[in-house]
Amino acid sequence: MFLAAPGFATDNSLTPYQASYALYRGGLKVASSELSLEQSGRYWRWRQTSKPSGIYALFSNNNLYAETTLLRIGDHYKIHNILLSDEGDDDRYENARFNWSNQQIDIQYKNKRFIETIPGKIYDSHSIHLLSADMLKQKIQESVFNFYSRGKLAKSHLKRTGKSTLEINKKMIEVVVFEQTAESSGSKMKYFYDPDKPLLPIKIERTKPEKKTTIMLLRSVEWR
Repeated sequence: MFLAAPGFATDNSLTPYQASYALYRGGLKVASSELSLEQSGRYWRWRQTSKPSGIYALFSNNNLYAETTLLRIGDHYKIHNILLSDEGDDDRYENARFNWSNQQIDIQYKNKRFIETIPGKIYDSHSIHLLSADMLKQKIQESVFNFYSRGKLAKSHLKRTGKSTLEINKKMIEVVVFEQTAESSGSKMKYFYDPDKPLLPIKIERTKPEKKTTIMLLRSVEWR
């Protein structure tokens, strides 16, 4: 077993795309989501939007937006900024600015502002796809790293657990499976990727004790 925390892939591994997903909770579709990866000069940016669908749209106006910007430094990328917002809840606004020269993160979260020290390599819910891609390329079985979420950093583990088969639009796809766990959290994340295009998650599954399983499943993708 190899245990490491590889750096971000170079831009030669990045390809822009626009993807659509269906979100399910407890087996019922609750929302639709769009995920894109695009380049702007030295920056690459993941953007994600989610809107309630079906009967859930009658009871919720939560239109979620999440954005992760990566800055190219040399041959690698590091998180430059993380932005999250919710049209239905101003308290969920979050902005984290990463200053790698000073090794600090300037965080605005729940109407508070504070500074955190950067302890090393950091990934978030979007850039973790880069980590998965690097692990596949370098044949690394498990990585330990710092994961940023909701204004906090936590030691996290990402492990390649095997292979599976998914049916997407009546087509069977062979995928590799990664499992993420974090200290002080009962949640478990699973990521399913086409090994030939690992920056695009085919499926994301979140499980938590005594909570309904949440699944994000790919419907379509346009490569650009």
